[in-house]
Formats: sequence, structure tokens, C-alpha cells
Amino acid sequence: MYNSVVVLYEGERVVGELELLYGGDNGVVWGEKVIRISHYSPPSERCPPLAVLHTITSSSTTGNGISFKLEPTKSKSLSQDSLFLLHSTCLRDNKTAVVSLGREELHLVAMQSKNFGGQCPCFWGFKVASGLYNSCLTMLNLRCLGIVFDLDETLIVANTMRSFEDRIEALLRKINSESDPQRASAMLSEVKRYQEDKIFLKQYAENDQVIDNGKVIKSQSEVFPALSDNHQPIVRPLIRLQDRNIILTRINPMIRDTSVLVRLRPAWEDLRSYLTARGRKRFEVYVCTMAERDYALEMWRLLDPDSNLINSKELLDRIVCVKSGLRKSLFNVFQDGSCHPKMALVIDDRLKVWDEKDQPRVHVVPAFAPYFSPQAEGNNSVPVLCVARNVACNVRGGFFKDFDEGLLQRISEVAYEDDIKQVPSAPDVSNYLLSEDDPSAVNGNKDSLGFDGMADTEVERRLKEAMLASTSVPSQMTNSDPRIAPALQYPVPPAISQSTIQAPVVPFPAQHLPQVTSVLKSSVTQLSPQDTSLQSSPAREEGEVPESELDPDTRRRLLILQHGQDTRDQVSSEPQFPMGTPLQVSVPPRVQPHGWFPVEEEMSPRQLNRALPPKEFPLNSESMHINKNRPPHPPFLPKMET
Repeated sequence: MYNSVVVLYEGERVVGELELLYGGDNGVVWGEKVIRISHYSPPSERCPPLAVLHTITSSSTTGNGISFKLEPTKSKSLSQDSLFLLHSTCLRDNKTAVVSLGREELHLVAMQSKNFGGQCPCFWGFKVASGLYNSCLTMLNLRCLGIVFDLDETLIVANTMRSFEDRIEALLRKINSESDPQRASAMLSEVKRYQEDKIFLKQYAENDQVIDNGKVIKSQSEVFPALSDNHQPIVRPLIRLQDRNIILTRINPMIRDTSVLVRLRPAWEDLRSYLTARGRKRFEVYVCTMAERDYALEMWRLLDPDSNLINSKELLDRIVCVKSGLRKSLFNVFQDGSCHPKMALVIDDRLKVWDEKDQPRVHVVPAFAPYFSPQAEGNNSVPVLCVARNVACNVRGGFFKDFDEGLLQRISEVAYEDDIKQVPSAPDVSNYLLSEDDPSAVNGNKDSLGFDGMADTEVERRLKEAMLASTSVPSQMTNSDPRIAPALQYPVPPAISQSTIQAPVVPFPAQHLPQVTSVLKSSVTQLSPQDTSLQSSPAREEGEVPESELDPDTRRRLLILQHGQDTRDQVSSEPQFPMGTPLQVSVPPRVQPHGWFPVEEEMSPRQLNRALPPKEFPLNSESMHINKNRPPHPPFLPKMET
């Protein structure tokens, strides 16, 4: 440990002279002879400043977050009265003295001293991102955490006319080459479901109305308010088919080709209600997606129409769209200092799209696949998003139980001379996402079991049941209103770059598939669980095409907003995105045209973290838009930079 002498200022007024002591690997070298206080942090009613700063600066990899210590010098050249007043005021009001450092800020925490006497003006210094302390202080006082949602295949599934055509075309080709009648029958049912929704979307795109069970339903205008002074309100024609959990909307109201049919995941209302139930704000909500911004804003408006989860004034900051080829990162989601990654839970259907250091905080849900197996969401007693709700509840409860009973009780005993390493470690969301019965999760290996710790026989049984339901009652499935469930878990397929589909859209007459239709009649009645294998997962079955053709999962979301423009034969010549900063980690890019659907979302269910039973903790509470003046044919997925 070594030291230097600095003069402490508040603005232009001299407060006193202090000895600055460095120590440890995390010490910040202060090259100035002056430390100038610019302002004070808000007073805290519940959490001492040291508890907040210890929570947002310490980690298992970087150790303690203290930068240096300050204590009075033995020199009597300056009066220490102002220094004593500053120290006592900070202790009394539970606040810190803040030194602005541009994008960072230094917080001076008043500490009690064992050696110098209780009221000796001693301080610990912590450096954090600008604004982070105030945000986390508010969240900790309110017992609130951050939650980050993915959109596609996590909360919604959206299709345009072209994506429906691509999906149907790919399935028909697969049926033609399929020798297993059971699998062919399952894909046949899937095609019918796509075709039914395609009819709805075609009617909406052409006439702003649909015919549902003989009833004509016309669109209703809904206003998307201006998100800033630089934006204009947008009026969109919407149709909501509540019984089917379907919404029809138009990303750009002036271009009918941007019409989208959106299926909302069942039980979203349950999860949404929990987040703000009874006026108690349990989580600060964010969205991180690889979709284009205009699309993402409209999808979130459909999910949160009353702006209860994200205030409309905060939408532009809280909906984060990640460039193709980059991994998602909590640091980028919270780059404005609104939350700390340790205090955030992620809900996503894919794990590997996240930065490695954020993956322990991801609760992976099975991908939403309403066309492949519409009854899969209802096969289990607890819907997938209800499991996510229970996980969020237990994470929040465990986090603040440890914060209150572990950290807060010890933090008041810490003195200036103590080593902060002796203080209990601060809670981290990742500590509370361990699977109930998955021993590998305890060791941090979340990928070793692809089926949430279930035995192989149990997994196969569930897959067989889902396939039987899909093949034996296809007509009932089409009109079903499935209840969600975390039923099926599937292995993760590798990402493959594929060439562009050049085959035309194929119609679907019965005579088109003579070799299939000849066996379908008997297959429906002869299906048995023993005939279905794990190879029936949607990761392999749904829309699979040879490597020489583009994956329709990718095609479905890489469409364009330009009216009449066809990009089916375009192939990206962009190189793989290079490794940048730790936050810009490259992942294998997919070959795609420009569009506004995300490139990372796949219709392949992923591993589900099994939730513990829901548990409530009595905690305190706190209480979109597109620019019409943009160019007519802008790209909606930015070019990858080299």
C-alpha cells in the first residue's frame, strides 16, 4: 500500500486535506493533487451507500471494487471543520460525495473509524459508471431487479406473406422426400396450419379485414404515439383475434407488404401481470432483440399496449436492437447506467447468442413453435411463461433475502480499517438460476443436459405424445386455443449458412403428393408411440431443407419493407464479423438478405431451467414509432462492419 496527499474541494471551496491510500489490485491511481466534489448522491432511506457500491462493483473475477481510501493528514495547515461537517452529513443522510469523471463518477463513502475515533473524517472511494449508483440505489430500495426479454420465439412468432410461402414451400419439398408416413402426416398438419394463417394475412393485407368462421372482422385504427420530438405518431390498422391469440398489424402503414400476422405466446398476460401486480414494481423491463427497430417497437407495443412495463418515454432506450453477427450483452443493454448486470435476469429461447459472462443470468425457455406443435404449450400443467414468472419470483426473492439477511446486517459493522473482502459477497442473479434437479447447473454447465435434467425415457415419452397429438388430430389442432406449458426440450442444432432458395412457391393440391396421400389414411389410425423418435424435434423437422437451400427459419425473418422488392436471390458477401471489444463478440453469421426480422431467432425449443415453487416475499413497491419522412427503401438490418 502506498499513498499521496490530495486537497478535497467542493466546487471551488476547499474542504480539507486528506491522505490517499492505494491498496490491492483494484486501486485507481489518482494522478491529480485535487479531488473536486461536484454533487451528492440522493439520500437513501433503506440501503447504506456501502451496500449499494459493494453490490455493483465487486465480482468473483475482479474482486472488491474499492478504488482507494482517504483519511485526514497529520498536517494542521488547513482547517478540518468543513471536512468533519462533510463526513457527518454523509453519514447522517446515507449519501455519498460524487466526483464527476465524464462517463464515470467517483463516490466517496463516509466510514466510521476504529483507530481514529468514531467521527474521524475517513472515506472509501469507488469508481462506477455515471448514473449507475443512483439507478441501482433506487432499485435496491424498492426491492426491484432488471428483467430483459427477447421477442421472437420467446414471446411471439410473426410471419409475413413471403415467410408463410417459404415455410410451406420448404415443408412440401420435405414431405415429397419423406418415407416415414407418420412424419409426413405431422408435416402435412403443419402445412395446413400455416395455410390457414396465410389466408387470414392475405385477407388483411388486401382488404384490411378478415373472415373468421363466416364473420367479417374489420381492422381498427390504433395510434402509436410519438416517442420523441423527432418522431411523428403512427396510425396502424389492427385486427385482434382474441380467441386465436392472433394480431394482424402493419409495420409500415403505407406499405401493405409489411403486413404481419403475430401469434402471442399463451400465458404472457400472467407474466406481465406479475411484473406490476398491485402497483408493486418488481422488475425494470428491457428488450434485447436482433430484429430491426421499427419491427421491435411494434411487437412490444402489442405485448404492452398500455405501456405498463416500459414507459413510452423510455422505449427508445430500453428496446435494444443488436446488429447481425454480434452477441447480446447486458453491458450494452444497460450502457446508460440504468442497471447492473448482476441485478438482471434474461428470458430468452437461446443461450449462445449472449455474451459468455451473461449466460449464467439467462433463463432459457423452449422456443415458441405454434405451427409445429400447437398443443405443446398446453401439455404440461404449468405454462412456459408461468414457469418464467415463477423463476423471476424466486430469483427476486432469493436475491433480496441474501441482500437483507446477509449483506445489510454485516455492512453496518464494517469500519474504515477493515478489508472489504471480509464483507459477505454481494448477491448476483446468476446465483438463483440453478436448476432444481440438475447437478451440472450447480457447476455452471448449463448445456450438458439438453433436456432440463429429465431422463432420456421421459424426454422421448413427451416427444412421442406431442407427435401423436400432432398427427392424429390435425384438424382440431388448427382451431385449438392451446394453453402454454414448458413441455418439450430439444437439442440445439448448429447454425449453418445456406444458399438461397430458388424454387417457386408450390401449391398444395392433394394430387401433388401421391406417394404421401396413399399412406396418410392408414397412418393416422396406426400411429404408435414406439414409432416416433427424438429425430422428430422441430429443430430438425420444421422447415428443414438441404444445405444447398436457405433455411426457411432464416428466410421467415429476413424479409424486406420495400414494396415489391424481391431479395430471394441475394446472397450476402459480408465476411464474418470480427471480434471487437469484449462486448462485441462475433458469432457465426447467417447468409441473409436485408430485412427487419431478427437473424438469431430459431424455431427450435431450447433447454428450460426448471423453476422452483413460486414464493412471494413482502417487499416494498414504487408505484413507438416510425419516422414517416425516411427514405422509401431503407435497409432494415444494418450492414455488418469489418
